[in-house]
Amino acid sequence: MNCISQMDASCLTFHLDGRLTFRDSIAFEAVIAQISECGLPWVRIDLTNLDYLDSYGIGMIALAQGAASLAGARLELVNARDAVAEVLEQISFEFITLTAEEGGLRISPLHCVGRQARVALAGNFVVKDQGCFLPVIQSVISGDFSHLTIDMGQLRFIDSIGVSLIMTAADEARKVGKELVLGNPQGAVRELLRLTAIDTVIRVS
Repeated sequence: MNCISQMDASCLTFHLDGRLTFRDSIAFEAVIAQISECGLPWVRIDLTNLDYLDSYGIGMIALAQGAASLAGARLELVNARDAVAEVLEQISFEFITLTAEEGGLRISPLHCVGRQARVALAGNFVVKDQGCFLPVIQSVISGDFSHLTIDMGQLRFIDSIGVSLIMTAADEARKVGKELVLGNPQGAVRELLRLTAIDTVIRVS
């Protein structure tokens, strides 16, 4: 196995190449160490160039999931193909296996350090996703923190309903003396926040 890692403001990505087997256990320990130390809400393992995955490799991916969970991150497997995709389809992992084109809203675990909390959004935030965002609003009301950052670094699109729900979360935060901040918005999402003047009523970092 060859592994190349890259990092942006909200996601650590590993690109695996070749075969992931027992022989790669020592090399994969470095992957797990990076996941544990990165401090980012998303960890993505890109399987585009992975040709083979044995049972020990599956176990190592499960260890990576455990490390991500302990670090408050969400692990995603992307672009599995051929034999690797067939293997993963037979396994009930709790994390997501998806292709790069799939864009439904995905939400990371709520991660708290002291009185600071973080949750991250990825994909597309549209009207049909309002149900899965409601727990975020509930956590704003009941969570034991004073400051919540919604990391938007991996969010590709948000519609008017998504914007409205984020405004609702911010309003609920103010009612209970908390602050909500929008972190790392990119491209079209940042532009929409500017055009709707959301960035004048909610702090954007």
